[in-house]
Amino acid sequence: MSTDLIFHILSKRKWQERNNAGTYSTGEDEIECVDSSTLNEYLNTQFHGRKNLLMLVVDRNRLSNSFLREEDGKLYLERGINLDAVLDKIRIDSEKDGSFDIQVESHV
Repeated sequence: MSTDLIFHILSKRKWQERNNAGTYSTGEDEIECVDSSTLNEYLNTQFHGRKNLLMLVVDRNRLSNSFLREEDGKLYLERGINLDAVLDKIRIDSEKDGSFDIQVESHV
């Protein structure tokens, strides 16, 4: 698994509203992200039961204007995400019981 990939979860509506001028920004100082090892825990804690979410797959090596810092096991991006660092946007929904079980695999 590539440790270069990080993930940001948001609603489809927020993506449409906040992605402009080549950058995605939440309007906050920081954008919370996770790596593959904490993805399911984060989804099940923060988004339990939610549907119609987008998972942004971000290559940390392509971040040009952002500063990535780690604090208490969480990742935070400052200054937004330049859109060319977003490798994919994947629609995700919780299972019937409200949980998530996303498997991230690397095919190198």
